[in-house]
Amino acid sequence: MHLAKNFDKMKMMKAAAICMAAIVMWSASCKDTTSSKSDVKGPDKSELTIGFYNVENIFDTENDPKTNDDDFTPTGKLQWTPDRYLVKLDRIGEVFQMMESNFPDVIGMCEVENLKVLTDLVGSDRLKSQGYKIVHMDSEDERGIDVALIYKASSMELVSSKKIKISLPDANDRTRDILYVEGAVHGEKIHFFVNHWPSRSGGQEQSEPNRIAAAKTLKSEIDAIVKKDANAKVICMGDFNDHPNDKSMMEALGANGAADASLINLMAKKHAAGEGSYWYKGSWGALDQFVVSSAWTSMKGWSCSESDARIIKDPKILFTDNNGVARPSRTYAGDDYKSGYSDHLPVVVKCSWK
Repeated sequence: MHLAKNFDKMKMMKAAAICMAAIVMWSASCKDTTSSKSDVKGPDKSELTIGFYNVENIFDTENDPKTNDDDFTPTGKLQWTPDRYLVKLDRIGEVFQMMESNFPDVIGMCEVENLKVLTDLVGSDRLKSQGYKIVHMDSEDERGIDVALIYKASSMELVSSKKIKISLPDANDRTRDILYVEGAVHGEKIHFFVNHWPSRSGGQEQSEPNRIAAAKTLKSEIDAIVKKDANAKVICMGDFNDHPNDKSMMEALGANGAADASLINLMAKKHAAGEGSYWYKGSWGALDQFVVSSAWTSMKGWSCSESDARIIKDPKILFTDNNGVARPSRTYAGDDYKSGYSDHLPVVVKCSWK
Protein backbone atom coordinates (compact mmCIF):
# COMPACT_ATOMS: atom_id res chain seq x y z
CA MET A 1 0.00 0.00 0.00
CA HIS A 2 2.86 2.31 0.84
CA LEU A 3 4.45 1.39 -2.46
CA ALA A 4 1.26 2.31 -4.33
CA LYS A 5 1.03 5.65 -2.55
CA ASN A 6 4.66 6.42 -3.29
CA PHE A 7 4.14 5.45 -6.92
CA ASP A 8 1.09 7.73 -7.19
CA LYS A 9 3.05 10.54 -5.56
CA MET A 10 5.94 10.07 -7.98
CA LYS A 11 3.51 10.17 -10.91
CA MET A 12 2.00 13.43 -9.67
CA MET A 13 5.45 15.00 -9.13
CA LYS A 14 6.55 13.90 -12.61
CA ALA A 15 3.41 15.36 -14.18
CA ALA A 16 3.89 18.62 -12.30
CA ALA A 17 7.51 18.80 -13.42
CA ILE A 18 6.51 18.24 -17.04
CA CYS A 19 3.84 20.93 -16.77
CA MET A 20 6.29 23.37 -15.18
CA ALA A 21 8.87 22.68 -17.87
CA ALA A 22 6.27 23.35 -20.54
CA ILE A 23 5.35 26.68 -18.92
CA VAL A 24 9.02 27.71 -18.72
CA MET A 25 9.60 26.76 -22.35
CA TRP A 26 6.48 28.68 -23.43
CA SER A 27 7.56 31.76 -21.44
CA ALA A 28 11.04 31.64 -22.92
CA SER A 29 9.56 31.31 -26.38
CA CYS A 30 7.36 34.38 -25.86
CA LYS A 31 10.31 36.38 -24.54
CA ASP A 32 12.44 35.51 -27.54
CA THR A 33 9.82 36.67 -30.01
CA THR A 34 8.68 39.86 -28.31
CA SER A 35 11.37 41.44 -26.17
CA SER A 36 14.76 40.09 -27.17
CA LYS A 37 17.34 42.89 -27.27
CA SER A 38 18.41 41.73 -30.69
CA ASP A 39 14.94 42.58 -31.98
CA VAL A 40 14.83 46.09 -30.53
CA LYS A 41 16.61 48.14 -33.18
CA GLY A 42 15.23 51.59 -32.55
CA PRO A 43 12.38 53.68 -31.18
CA ASP A 44 8.72 52.69 -31.16
CA LYS A 45 8.36 54.38 -34.53
CA SER A 46 11.16 54.59 -37.05
CA GLU A 47 10.37 58.12 -38.31
CA LEU A 48 10.68 61.56 -36.78
CA THR A 49 8.92 64.36 -38.65
CA ILE A 50 10.02 67.97 -38.19
CA GLY A 51 8.12 70.85 -39.75
CA PHE A 52 8.51 74.60 -40.03
CA TYR A 53 5.90 77.18 -40.97
CA ASN A 54 5.87 80.96 -41.24
CA VAL A 55 2.24 81.35 -40.21
CA GLU A 56 1.92 84.97 -41.43
CA ASN A 57 1.02 87.10 -38.45
CA ILE A 58 -1.00 85.09 -35.97
CA PHE A 59 -2.13 87.67 -33.42
CA ASP A 60 -4.77 87.52 -30.76
CA THR A 61 -7.45 90.23 -30.92
CA GLU A 62 -6.31 92.20 -27.87
CA ASN A 63 -4.19 95.33 -28.01
CA ASP A 64 -0.79 95.07 -26.37
CA PRO A 65 0.36 98.60 -25.46
CA LYS A 66 4.00 97.48 -25.50
CA THR A 67 4.02 96.39 -29.16
CA ASN A 68 2.85 97.67 -32.52
CA ASP A 69 -0.14 95.31 -32.87
CA ASP A 70 -2.96 97.87 -33.21
CA ASP A 71 -3.86 96.71 -36.73
CA PHE A 72 -4.67 93.23 -35.40
CA THR A 73 -7.62 94.27 -33.26
CA PRO A 74 -11.35 94.32 -34.06
CA THR A 75 -11.28 98.11 -34.46
CA GLY A 76 -7.89 98.22 -36.21
CA LYS A 77 -7.51 98.73 -39.94
CA LEU A 78 -7.40 94.96 -40.56
CA GLN A 79 -10.58 94.39 -38.55
CA TRP A 80 -9.06 91.38 -36.83
CA THR A 81 -12.13 89.87 -35.18
CA PRO A 82 -12.47 86.77 -32.94
CA ASP A 83 -14.09 84.92 -35.84
CA ARG A 84 -11.14 85.63 -38.14
CA TYR A 85 -8.76 84.61 -35.38
CA LEU A 86 -10.49 81.24 -34.96
CA VAL A 87 -10.40 80.66 -38.71
CA LYS A 88 -6.67 81.37 -38.68
CA LEU A 89 -6.05 78.86 -35.89
CA ASP A 90 -7.98 76.20 -37.79
CA ARG A 91 -6.08 76.97 -41.01
CA ILE A 92 -2.74 76.45 -39.26
CA GLY A 93 -3.86 73.15 -37.76
CA GLU A 94 -4.99 72.05 -41.21
CA VAL A 95 -1.55 72.83 -42.65
CA PHE A 96 0.17 70.86 -39.88
CA GLN A 97 -1.80 67.81 -40.93
CA MET A 98 -0.72 68.38 -44.54
CA MET A 99 2.86 68.06 -43.34
CA GLU A 100 2.15 64.63 -41.87
CA SER A 101 -1.18 62.79 -41.66
CA ASN A 102 -0.57 62.09 -37.97
CA PHE A 103 0.88 65.59 -37.48
CA PRO A 104 4.64 66.26 -37.15
CA ASP A 105 6.49 65.37 -33.96
CA VAL A 106 8.18 68.78 -33.79
CA ILE A 107 7.10 72.04 -35.45
CA GLY A 108 8.90 75.37 -35.54
CA MET A 109 6.96 78.55 -36.27
CA CYS A 110 7.55 82.23 -36.79
CA GLU A 111 5.32 85.32 -36.75
CA VAL A 112 3.45 84.26 -33.61
CA GLU A 113 2.51 87.03 -31.21
CA ASN A 114 2.65 85.43 -27.78
CA LEU A 115 2.11 82.42 -25.55
CA LYS A 116 -1.66 82.92 -25.53
CA VAL A 117 -1.84 82.42 -29.29
CA LEU A 118 0.19 79.21 -29.03
CA THR A 119 -1.94 77.94 -26.15
CA ASP A 120 -5.08 78.57 -28.20
CA LEU A 121 -3.48 76.82 -31.17
CA VAL A 122 -2.46 73.58 -29.43
CA GLY A 123 -5.85 73.56 -27.67
CA SER A 124 -7.81 74.00 -30.92
CA ASP A 125 -10.12 71.29 -32.23
CA ARG A 126 -7.62 70.00 -34.78
CA LEU A 127 -4.64 69.82 -32.41
CA LYS A 128 -5.90 69.23 -28.88
CA SER A 129 -5.67 65.43 -29.15
CA GLN A 130 -2.00 65.53 -30.24
CA GLY A 131 -0.54 66.43 -26.86
CA TYR A 132 1.67 69.26 -28.09
CA LYS A 133 3.84 71.13 -25.59
CA ILE A 134 5.05 74.70 -26.18
CA VAL A 135 8.47 76.34 -26.07
CA HIS A 136 8.21 80.10 -26.47
CA MET A 137 10.00 83.21 -25.22
CA ASP A 138 9.12 86.84 -25.89
CA SER A 139 11.57 88.76 -28.03
CA GLU A 140 12.17 92.49 -28.55
CA ASP A 141 10.70 92.66 -32.05
CA GLU A 142 8.84 95.94 -32.45
CA ARG A 143 5.73 94.26 -33.84
CA GLY A 144 5.75 91.74 -31.03
CA ILE A 145 6.20 88.67 -33.23
CA ASP A 146 8.32 85.75 -32.04
CA VAL A 147 9.50 82.31 -33.03
CA ALA A 148 8.28 79.22 -31.20
CA LEU A 149 8.47 75.46 -31.17
CA ILE A 150 5.84 72.88 -30.29
CA TYR A 151 6.50 69.19 -29.82
CA LYS A 152 4.57 66.04 -29.02
CA ALA A 153 5.24 64.96 -25.45
CA SER A 154 4.99 61.36 -26.68
CA SER A 155 7.84 61.95 -29.15
CA MET A 156 10.34 64.18 -27.36
CA GLU A 157 11.53 65.05 -23.89
CA LEU A 158 12.50 68.69 -23.34
CA VAL A 159 16.00 69.01 -21.89
CA SER A 160 16.63 72.77 -22.01
CA SER A 161 15.81 75.95 -23.91
CA LYS A 162 16.96 79.54 -24.20
CA LYS A 163 16.62 82.59 -26.42
CA ILE A 164 19.59 83.99 -28.29
CA LYS A 165 19.71 87.72 -28.91
CA ILE A 166 20.94 88.99 -32.28
CA SER A 167 22.89 92.26 -32.12
CA LEU A 168 22.36 94.17 -35.37
CA PRO A 169 24.84 96.64 -36.91
CA ASP A 170 22.50 99.50 -36.01
CA ALA A 171 22.14 99.22 -32.23
CA ASN A 172 18.73 100.90 -32.42
CA ASP A 173 17.28 98.11 -34.58
CA ARG A 174 15.58 95.13 -32.98
CA THR A 175 14.70 91.74 -34.40
CA ARG A 176 13.44 88.34 -33.39
CA ASP A 177 15.59 86.23 -31.07
CA ILE A 178 16.75 82.79 -32.13
CA LEU A 179 15.08 80.07 -30.05
CA TYR A 180 17.30 77.18 -28.96
CA VAL A 181 15.72 73.94 -27.77
CA GLU A 182 17.56 70.84 -26.67
CA GLY A 183 15.43 67.71 -26.77
CA ALA A 184 15.89 63.98 -26.27
CA VAL A 185 14.26 61.72 -28.84
CA HIS A 186 14.64 58.01 -28.10
CA GLY A 187 17.56 58.85 -25.85
CA GLU A 188 19.44 60.81 -28.52
CA LYS A 189 19.97 64.54 -28.02
CA ILE A 190 18.88 66.86 -30.80
CA HIS A 191 19.71 70.57 -30.86
CA PHE A 192 17.00 72.70 -32.49
CA PHE A 193 17.42 76.34 -33.55
CA VAL A 194 14.30 78.21 -34.71
CA ASN A 195 15.00 81.34 -36.75
CA HIS A 196 13.26 84.33 -38.30
CA TRP A 197 16.05 86.53 -39.60
CA PRO A 198 15.68 90.26 -40.35
CA SER A 199 13.59 91.09 -43.41
CA ARG A 200 14.68 92.45 -46.77
CA SER A 201 12.91 95.73 -46.10
CA GLY A 202 14.86 98.51 -47.78
CA GLY A 203 16.29 96.11 -50.37
CA GLN A 204 18.50 93.03 -50.39
CA GLU A 205 21.83 94.86 -50.46
CA GLN A 206 20.96 97.39 -47.77
CA SER A 207 19.44 94.84 -45.39
CA GLU A 208 21.96 92.02 -45.94
CA PRO A 209 24.31 93.03 -43.07
CA ASN A 210 21.47 92.34 -40.62
CA ARG A 211 21.10 88.75 -41.83
CA ILE A 212 24.85 88.26 -41.84
CA ALA A 213 24.83 89.32 -38.17
CA ALA A 214 22.10 86.74 -37.50
CA ALA A 215 24.09 84.06 -39.35
CA LYS A 216 27.24 84.77 -37.35
CA THR A 217 25.27 84.61 -34.10
CA LEU A 218 23.80 81.24 -35.05
CA LYS A 219 27.16 79.89 -36.24
CA SER A 220 28.78 80.81 -32.94
CA GLU A 221 26.14 78.87 -31.01
CA ILE A 222 26.50 75.82 -33.27
CA ASP A 223 30.29 75.89 -33.01
CA ALA A 224 30.07 75.86 -29.20
CA ILE A 225 27.89 72.73 -29.31
CA VAL A 226 30.03 70.90 -31.86
CA LYS A 227 33.20 71.76 -29.92
CA LYS A 228 31.82 69.78 -26.98
CA ASP A 229 30.42 66.99 -29.16
CA ALA A 230 31.69 66.57 -32.70
CA ASN A 231 28.81 64.17 -33.43
CA ALA A 232 26.06 66.51 -32.20
CA LYS A 233 22.79 66.42 -34.13
CA VAL A 234 21.97 70.08 -34.86
CA ILE A 235 19.01 71.20 -36.97
CA CYS A 236 18.35 74.85 -37.82
CA MET A 237 14.96 75.73 -39.24
CA GLY A 238 13.33 79.00 -40.10
CA ASP A 239 12.46 81.81 -42.44
CA PHE A 240 15.96 83.08 -43.08
CA ASN A 241 14.81 85.84 -45.44
CA ASP A 242 17.76 84.84 -47.63
CA HIS A 243 18.17 82.04 -50.13
CA PRO A 244 20.56 79.09 -49.77
CA ASN A 245 23.01 80.71 -52.19
CA ASP A 246 23.11 84.11 -50.46
CA LYS A 247 26.13 85.36 -48.54
CA SER A 248 24.57 84.95 -45.10
CA MET A 249 23.97 81.22 -45.67
CA MET A 250 27.00 80.37 -47.79
CA GLU A 251 29.72 82.37 -46.06
CA ALA A 252 28.62 83.59 -42.64
CA LEU A 253 26.81 80.38 -41.65
CA GLY A 254 29.03 78.10 -43.72
CA ALA A 255 26.30 75.93 -45.30
CA ASN A 256 28.04 76.24 -48.66
CA GLY A 257 27.66 72.80 -50.17
CA ALA A 258 31.36 71.95 -49.94
CA ALA A 259 32.21 68.26 -49.51
CA ASP A 260 33.81 68.93 -46.11
CA ALA A 261 31.20 71.45 -44.91
CA SER A 262 30.08 70.91 -41.33
CA LEU A 263 26.58 72.21 -42.15
CA ILE A 264 24.30 70.99 -44.93
CA ASN A 265 21.42 73.02 -46.36
CA LEU A 266 18.67 70.53 -47.20
CA MET A 267 16.89 73.08 -49.41
CA ALA A 268 19.86 74.22 -51.54
CA LYS A 269 19.27 71.92 -54.49
CA LYS A 270 15.53 72.64 -54.47
CA HIS A 271 16.20 76.36 -54.65
CA ALA A 272 18.70 75.85 -57.48
CA ALA A 273 16.02 73.88 -59.35
CA GLY A 274 13.55 76.77 -59.09
CA GLU A 275 11.53 75.43 -56.16
CA GLY A 276 10.68 77.53 -53.14
CA SER A 277 8.37 78.37 -50.28
CA TYR A 278 7.87 82.05 -51.12
CA TRP A 279 6.72 83.74 -54.33
CA TYR A 280 8.23 87.14 -55.09
CA LYS A 281 8.29 89.13 -58.32
CA GLY A 282 7.59 86.21 -60.59
CA SER A 283 9.76 83.50 -59.07
CA TRP A 284 9.94 81.04 -56.21
CA GLY A 285 12.64 81.27 -53.55
CA ALA A 286 13.54 78.92 -50.70
CA LEU A 287 13.45 81.37 -47.81
CA ASP A 288 12.20 78.64 -45.44
CA GLN A 289 14.99 76.13 -44.92
CA PHE A 290 16.48 73.31 -42.88
CA VAL A 291 20.22 73.37 -42.20
CA VAL A 292 21.68 70.35 -40.40
CA SER A 293 25.03 69.28 -39.00
CA SER A 294 26.89 66.62 -40.97
CA ALA A 295 26.26 64.10 -38.18
CA TRP A 296 22.71 63.69 -39.53
CA THR A 297 24.08 62.07 -42.68
CA SER A 298 27.12 60.21 -41.35
CA MET A 299 26.23 58.90 -37.90
CA LYS A 300 23.89 56.27 -36.50
CA GLY A 301 20.64 57.17 -34.79
CA TRP A 302 18.36 59.78 -36.34
CA SER A 303 19.37 60.64 -39.89
CA CYS A 304 18.16 62.72 -42.82
CA SER A 305 19.33 63.97 -46.20
CA GLU A 306 18.30 66.44 -48.90
CA SER A 307 15.84 63.95 -50.36
CA ASP A 308 13.97 63.78 -47.04
CA ALA A 309 13.06 67.49 -47.05
CA ARG A 310 10.12 68.83 -49.03
CA ILE A 311 7.99 71.91 -49.57
CA ILE A 312 4.27 71.36 -49.08
CA LYS A 313 2.34 72.58 -52.12
CA ASP A 314 -1.11 71.25 -51.42
CA PRO A 315 -3.66 72.91 -53.77
CA LYS A 316 -5.69 73.96 -50.72
CA ILE A 317 -3.05 76.44 -49.61
CA LEU A 318 -2.52 77.91 -53.07
CA PHE A 319 -4.54 80.26 -55.23
CA THR A 320 -4.21 80.95 -58.94
CA ASP A 321 -3.55 84.59 -59.81
CA ASN A 322 -4.61 86.48 -62.95
CA ASN A 323 -1.52 85.22 -64.78
CA GLY A 324 -2.41 81.60 -64.08
CA VAL A 325 0.32 81.15 -61.46
CA ALA A 326 -0.43 79.14 -58.31
CA ARG A 327 0.87 81.13 -55.35
CA PRO A 328 0.51 80.91 -51.55
CA SER A 329 -3.01 81.73 -50.39
CA ARG A 330 -2.55 84.59 -47.94
CA THR A 331 -4.60 85.69 -44.96
CA TYR A 332 -4.33 89.30 -46.11
CA ALA A 333 -3.31 90.92 -49.37
CA GLY A 334 -2.45 94.40 -48.16
CA ASP A 335 -5.45 95.38 -46.05
CA ASP A 336 -7.80 93.06 -47.92
CA TYR A 337 -8.87 89.99 -45.94
CA LYS A 338 -8.58 86.84 -48.08
CA SER A 339 -9.24 84.18 -45.44
CA GLY A 340 -6.20 82.23 -46.66
CA TYR A 341 -3.41 80.43 -44.88
CA SER A 342 -0.06 82.24 -45.18
CA ASP A 343 2.17 84.04 -47.65
CA HIS A 344 4.72 81.24 -47.12
CA LEU A 345 4.49 77.52 -47.80
CA PRO A 346 5.39 75.07 -45.04
CA VAL A 347 8.46 72.85 -45.18
CA VAL A 348 9.00 69.46 -43.57
CA VAL A 349 11.78 66.91 -43.18
CA LYS A 350 11.18 63.26 -42.37
CA CYS A 351 14.05 61.71 -40.41
CA SER A 352 14.64 57.98 -40.04
CA TRP A 353 16.38 55.79 -37.47
CA LYS A 354 19.41 53.81 -38.55
